[in-house]
Amino acid sequence: MQCPVSPATHVSLFALALALSSTHALAQSGAEASKQKEKQAQIEELVVIGEPVDSLLTSADLERKQANDLDDIFSGVPTVLVGGSVGAAQKIYVRNLGEDTLNISVDGATQSGVTYHHTGRISIEPELLKQVHVQVGAGDATSGSGALGGAIKFETKNPEDMLGNKDFGAIVKAGYFSNTEGYKGSATVFGRLGGGFSAMASYVTSDQDDMEDPSGNQLPGTNSDQDLGFFKLVGDFGGGHKASISYENLTEEGEKLTRPEWGEGPRNPLRDLEFDRTTTTLKYSWDKPDSDWLLLDVSLYNTDFEIYRPWDDYTSAVDTQGFLLSNTSQWGEHKIVYGSDYRDDEVTAGERALGGNVFTETSDVLGFFVQDYFQASDTLLLTFGTRWDDFNAVDKENNEFSSDGFSPNVGFSYDLTRALTVSGGYAESLRGVETNDGFKLFGTTNDPDLKAERAKNFELGLDYTLGDFLLSAGYHDTTIEDAIGNALPWSRHYENLGELETNGYSLGATYNGERLFSKWTYVDTDVELDGESLTRYAYGYLGTSTGNTLTMDTSYQVSSSVDIGWIMTLVQDLDDIYVESAQASIDKPGYNVHDVYAHWEPLALNGFSVTLTVKNVFDEEYLDHGSVEDFTHLPDYEGVKSYSAPGRDIRLSFAMRF
Repeated sequence: MQCPVSPATHVSLFALALALSSTHALAQSGAEASKQKEKQAQIEELVVIGEPVDSLLTSADLERKQANDLDDIFSGVPTVLVGGSVGAAQKIYVRNLGEDTLNISVDGATQSGVTYHHTGRISIEPELLKQVHVQVGAGDATSGSGALGGAIKFETKNPEDMLGNKDFGAIVKAGYFSNTEGYKGSATVFGRLGGGFSAMASYVTSDQDDMEDPSGNQLPGTNSDQDLGFFKLVGDFGGGHKASISYENLTEEGEKLTRPEWGEGPRNPLRDLEFDRTTTTLKYSWDKPDSDWLLLDVSLYNTDFEIYRPWDDYTSAVDTQGFLLSNTSQWGEHKIVYGSDYRDDEVTAGERALGGNVFTETSDVLGFFVQDYFQASDTLLLTFGTRWDDFNAVDKENNEFSSDGFSPNVGFSYDLTRALTVSGGYAESLRGVETNDGFKLFGTTNDPDLKAERAKNFELGLDYTLGDFLLSAGYHDTTIEDAIGNALPWSRHYENLGELETNGYSLGATYNGERLFSKWTYVDTDVELDGESLTRYAYGYLGTSTGNTLTMDTSYQVSSSVDIGWIMTLVQDLDDIYVESAQASIDKPGYNVHDVYAHWEPLALNGFSVTLTVKNVFDEEYLDHGSVEDFTHLPDYEGVKSYSAPGRDIRLSFAMRF
């Protein structure tokens, strides 16, 4: 379930920065604390003048979906598309711009670098997540370096989120998936240790067989055996001082296709593949009592992500280290956030027997930022700021790349009436040359004259409130100058390809009643590179084209212990897409997919809950528009096509809290 912020709150939100993209969840007063309102308050989605540019998903939302992969996490979020039916091959697109253009982090630890171009860049266990924050488009200065197309911030759970009034507790969960005849189990323990310390530890394991398409055909290579270990220690030292350290290790293995994002074919045999991601994060904050000037946040992190192919003993690994230092000061009607961030990436690749570091590339970026949110009047919010970034990289040929510059932004939100708000903004974002794909390093070359990319993003929209209804419309236009990618077709040479542009509009209608919540969003977004529509096959991480999309997210509180929900995604056909590298046209057929869920917390069994989720209720057979398109009708392109999406999947889970 999701709940939009109230229209009055719209005006005061600092969210309307530049690309209108900073989220602040709002707490409801105790006087409004019916169970339905409490649940809605947990799962807020900020709707800024029609364009849901900021989305905040919480653990309660993910539990009701019984999220098992990235596609499940972002289902019902209209600006985010996850392509690929195989979890290991899923890539994230925001407004049709791919992972290469996004700043993605877990607890502030940036997940950068590419290990294997035929898999996704991000591997995350939904069971671990407290919330997911999506910032769409180049936005304010706090979005991080290189956020050309936006930012996605995954935040994991804390012991305090689990404890409530108890000193110790535990949650045990078990789930079944009909489509893969798979299971998922988890156990989490948490407690207060005394002296201001608390801790939690989680173990999650899942075993999934191969998926089946709607016709009942098995999809070889889609199986998964995944394990997660997670530990977090939090200390409250009084006087506003807090610190935490967390450690997460996520492993997955299985018999995958050599190119997991393609379907089975003569050039894509089954072979073993192993994934391993480890993230360690140290955080410190100081919210000085009785001070408007000091709200300090410090994060240090290290992430190692490795993919290993046993059949040829090849390893690709990304090691990322960095920090974030920021402070927030309140000065009159100004809220000012300022600080510095740094990230260092190293990609190594080669045969494990030789140490896995036959090839090496490195890159780093140091940034400084300042962002001001100025409540100029009761009806006018102004935002403005900038960041300066210094990018440096050394490729495997010892070519050195360096670029630096400012990324300014300015935005506003103005109440024309109590019910009507207009807002807009302009932002720029710079991204220099970074490390390349580890599985391409043995043959990759860079144009020695590679230039930094720069995004220019413009937003405009209207928001109108009518009783329990919120009507909205928004327009955006983003241009990425000197976009970096591999020359086509099938080239390992990276160069500045030209100007990448995405533009479009959205229309939205939301109803938020006492028991019923329903949100409908229509999105029309086009993305082109020098006039050519982007395809996932040709451009991969850079972007893809999708048909116009209508999403509906509806939930209903049946009683104090039962709620139900329905998510629909309707995507129109996209025909006659000319792919220059193939010198031919392809089609993307449309589809209409429905998911439903029911959640029950029996009053007689305190702490016990049951969730039933049915994915793809009507067994729709389709190839989602974020997957590798169907090129199989073209000579020399046999086998170039992703698997169709899985058929109906009935998921049943039980949870017991002690």
